[in-house]
Amino acid sequence: MSRFLLFAAIFAFPSVASAEQIYPGYSWSELSAGIYLHSRDDPFAGPVDGNAVVIINDADIFVIDSHINPAAARAVVTKIKSLTRNPVSHIINTHWHDDHTNGNQTFLSAYPDAQIISHPYTLEKLKSEWSAFEDGRRAAYDAVTVERINEAAAAAESAQPDRAISLRIYAGYVEALKPELPDLQLAYPTLAVDGQMEFDRGDRKIVVQWIGDGNTEGDLVVWLLAEKILATGDIVVAPIPYAFDAPMLEWKETLNRLNAFDAELIIPGHGTPQKDTAYIARLASLIDATLEAVKKARADGVAYEDLQKAVSLDAQKTVFTGGDPIALNAWNGYYFGPGVSSAWISLGYPVSEGE
Repeated sequence: MSRFLLFAAIFAFPSVASAEQIYPGYSWSELSAGIYLHSRDDPFAGPVDGNAVVIINDADIFVIDSHINPAAARAVVTKIKSLTRNPVSHIINTHWHDDHTNGNQTFLSAYPDAQIISHPYTLEKLKSEWSAFEDGRRAAYDAVTVERINEAAAAAESAQPDRAISLRIYAGYVEALKPELPDLQLAYPTLAVDGQMEFDRGDRKIVVQWIGDGNTEGDLVVWLLAEKILATGDIVVAPIPYAFDAPMLEWKETLNRLNAFDAELIIPGHGTPQKDTAYIARLASLIDATLEAVKKARADGVAYEDLQKAVSLDAQKTVFTGGDPIALNAWNGYYFGPGVSSAWISLGYPVSEGE
């Protein structure tokens, strides 16, 4: 499974309006007046998808991230049209992964004058990698059916329970995405932000900002000054963070910079909104522990290809997963394996040829 196929996690979120089911597997929550979150219900079901945020202003609308599935993006458009006649003027891609960008074209079809905002790195990666990835996905999905995948999952249940979990997640991807793939197109970003851009909308100020490398080298955050709401993209993901190709040294510093916003609500790229910075501190501590474990492995003479066997992050694993088998599957696939590799590379250690 690729770095794009990530776990999302949505916990109970009190003190918001009751969730309203619009598209299967997703629900709406109103976070503040005119600010809505569209998120996955099941924390570990495929397709893993990023949070989408709708900000309704006096005369226009901003959308933060556009979903992996055009059908889910269409549900957002439908919801917007049920709430207001205001047009979507800006779509913000917090980073380049397809679960935050695949709905771009859907929004442009409904609102052709909208601008798509991203960091220049995001545009570069989309242009260089998106088409090849989606072509590969089309070929892979053409060769399988949901029924065959679920049969394989059932057969693996006893002897290979972790494989069974992964197969069921994969079945969710195929079921949701395969019908969309023949016509899937990407609308590329049209407005670049590599520093800070501010938008004044009456009493609301929307700040789109790059504060440093995080999950990728081009993660943008969105700061709603009056509401003290901060959307982080995948710099923060709960309850299991993602570490695919992450610049680990810089990521820790970027996490620390989030504290300066004094946010009262933090919307991660995936997962439940956080009411304080406790989870961010836990994530920063995890990155520190990963870097230190990899440094020790290197000092002990461990080779890159043996890294995952040599490194232990058992204490952190318990904190983040609680021993739940599905959470452990996410930990191994989306943080531990890629995280120790990313830490090794970030520290400048040599990688074997062909890795």
